[in-house]
Amino acid sequence: MFVDFFGYPINFALNSQEFVVGYYIFTVASSLLLIKETKKRIHDLRIGIKSAVYAPIAFGILAGYLFTLYPFVDKIPILNWSWLGYNIAFGPFATQGFWGVVPFIPILLYMFIHINHVEELYFRKSKKMVLVWAFTHLAMGIKLHMALLLVPIGFLFKYVYDKKGLNHSYAMHFTTNIMVVIALLFSLFR
Repeated sequence: MFVDFFGYPINFALNSQEFVVGYYIFTVASSLLLIKETKKRIHDLRIGIKSAVYAPIAFGILAGYLFTLYPFVDKIPILNWSWLGYNIAFGPFATQGFWGVVPFIPILLYMFIHINHVEELYFRKSKKMVLVWAFTHLAMGIKLHMALLLVPIGFLFKYVYDKKGLNHSYAMHFTTNIMVVIALLFSLFR
């Protein structure tokens, strides 16, 4: 316990339900600030939609990792580190299963429209920014080894960005995230 936060250990404050809900509201609010851009972002998705066919490659990297290496890497303490244990984007109640996630899917899809565009706009300009992009996901609560997994996926997005442009990498990224959400929902049905 390194620091106290209003009389509580810092790990308690970061994992308290009130903090998680507040943090989620903050992430949603940042997307809501871009509401006037929604029509333009949907138009941008349509422009780049042909590159959505590459999304299964990025999704396949993720799925391959989850089905092969994840069980082993997740047991390594330093690589297993996360301030939250799951991606806050799935909602503040994601640990509660299906009904903790499903009500937040519409806002998540809306957030993807804006956040994926911003990510592609700012984080695909250089290899260094791809690395920054991967590790900024730690702020969303994902585990360190999952952030490391995002590095090759980010380079795949960068490749499409370099070859075809922003709208194409944006459409690919958006489609990849839709596939992740669908897979998550299927996994919650089990």
